[in-house]
Amino acid sequence: MRKKFIIVILCATWALTSVAQDWKEELIGNEYREVKAWIALMDERFPAEGIPPEWYELTVRENLPGTGPHREVTRMYWGELPTEDEGEIYPPHFLRLATEEYNFAAREFYEEYLYDEDGNVLFIYALTPDVSSDMVPIYELRMWFDGKRLLRLTAQRAEGVDYIDLETLRKASFLEEFSGESIPEKFRSETDRLLDHSQELLKLFKIIDNR
Repeated sequence: MRKKFIIVILCATWALTSVAQDWKEELIGNEYREVKAWIALMDERFPAEGIPPEWYELTVRENLPGTGPHREVTRMYWGELPTEDEGEIYPPHFLRLATEEYNFAAREFYEEYLYDEDGNVLFIYALTPDVSSDMVPIYELRMWFDGKRLLRLTAQRAEGVDYIDLETLRKASFLEEFSGESIPEKFRSETDRLLDHSQELLKLFKIIDNR
């Protein structure tokens, strides 16, 4: 009887944990969609259209040995932190979403990083050919976080794509290869890189914003 009771408690705990995790992922998904919708309203034709465009942008152009011309565009969109000074012209900012688009030779990459106001990364999206050493296939990676804890990783594989071009990839069909709360060894190197880079972007934002 006692053993059955323990099993019931463990099952109930697992079910509650699973529901809480799904709820957290849904909240993050809602935040992500709201931020993307807010960014989509930004328009250079303001006030005739949309809202004022506001972001920091860093563009790098260089010629790399072995891979040739390299272009990298980083955009950082911010939110405003609450302040007790109602008359403050420039309220303090926090990094809300960072996007990066760059290339190495013909390979093109795209990444997004969503943060909360405390500087915690909530969600990472990456379109990358760097999961495997031969750069084939191309993957969409998504990671959801609760603090430092990974909630979920999903990996989808592009089908029937020969040329690694972002416009082509955005129209491609993707098949899910993995979805889980752990990171398989196959994806470890790339997910570690993305996590490290999320912190590098946070530091870069603070340096720019403090100026």
